[in-house]
Amino acid sequence: MNSHRNYKLPINFDSVFDEDGKKMSTCSEVSSIDQYIELLLTTCPGEHKFDKQFGCRIWDMDFERVVSRKKWEDDFAAHILNAVQTYEKRLKDVSVTLNIQEVSRQDYTLQTTAIKKEVKVYIRSRLVSNNEPCKFQYALFLGPLSTE
Repeated sequence: MNSHRNYKLPINFDSVFDEDGKKMSTCSEVSSIDQYIELLLTTCPGEHKFDKQFGCRIWDMDFERVVSRKKWEDDFAAHILNAVQTYEKRLKDVSVTLNIQEVSRQDYTLQTTAIKKEVKVYIRSRLVSNNEPCKFQYALFLGPLSTE
């Protein structure tokens, strides 16, 4: 059994300092990992003040000229795998697969349509704490990089 507390993101620091003694919101270990991986994927290396390496190098590839789609996909998956293996120590046996397709997105405010590449990221792994298998899924849109 995991004895660590997993705090829900975003953290509400007001509850720490409230006089009525409210506790910070917690979540399951899997939910905590899911939130952390999403933060990792959406952080560009160099953004984190205390660890300039924190983040995922997929940001370097957002507007990269693609000569070989297969090599680009392999590099993209390798950057995600490297980031998760480096920063998410609660997981082991991590593997990453991608599904890439073009989608159109409507911006009703600006009355425009944009064609973007949607990258569905599938991460399979096992929890270090109990060896249970777990899966995570994220949708990223490229050009410029964004999430759903």
